[in-house]
Amino acid sequence: MYKKSLCTILSFLIFFISFPSTLFSQDKTAVAVLDLEGKGISALEAATLTDRLRSEMVSVGAFQVVERGQMEEILNEQGFQQTGCTSTECAVEIGKLLGVEAMCSGSIGKLGSVYTVDVRMFDVATGEISKVSSRDFEGGVEGLLGLIELVSKDLAGIPTEEELVEETIEQVKEPKKKKNRTGLLLLLIAGGGAGYAFSSGMLDSDDESNPELELPPGPPN
Repeated sequence: MYKKSLCTILSFLIFFISFPSTLFSQDKTAVAVLDLEGKGISALEAATLTDRLRSEMVSVGAFQVVERGQMEEILNEQGFQQTGCTSTECAVEIGKLLGVEAMCSGSIGKLGSVYTVDVRMFDVATGEISKVSSRDFEGGVEGLLGLIELVSKDLAGIPTEEELVEETIEQVKEPKKKKNRTGLLLLLIAGGGAGYAFSSGMLDSDDESNPELELPPGPPN
């Protein structure tokens, strides 16, 4: 009976000593998100978009995110308020209290009809910025929901579909450029104009078009 009670007490001690690190899986970055500062939008809209950012960061699968209620409970126990915490030093201090690896803070602003979302991720251990996401959107405030999804992917280092398409296009273009230059070289060698091509810089061009080349005149008859 005595041994069983002792084991129970030791188990509780181990749990509380390791808290809150036991809350997070080892293959994901433990992160907490401070409420985004609203500039030109209401506090309720800013809070709603912050909650959406937390949800999207969970969805991308790269983060273990502290929930709002859990974060407030821990901070209240420590007598700490996140309201007005906008500096890097303050965010890092909260991160240490929460036992997370990274902290996110930022703002959502409005300039005319354009909304801007700026979010920074800090490394709690070093205090340095590890990731930055800046996105703009023109339209209604409801359109920010989709923008928040892109921000979460930026923080996770996941390219968007648009970025993937652009990268694929560039990869397709590059072999074509090399093929055009190789064909041009063989053509000029066959015509005795290789030296002229090198000296004139034709083979260094990345132009995808196929301009008509003026070959040097042949030897006089």
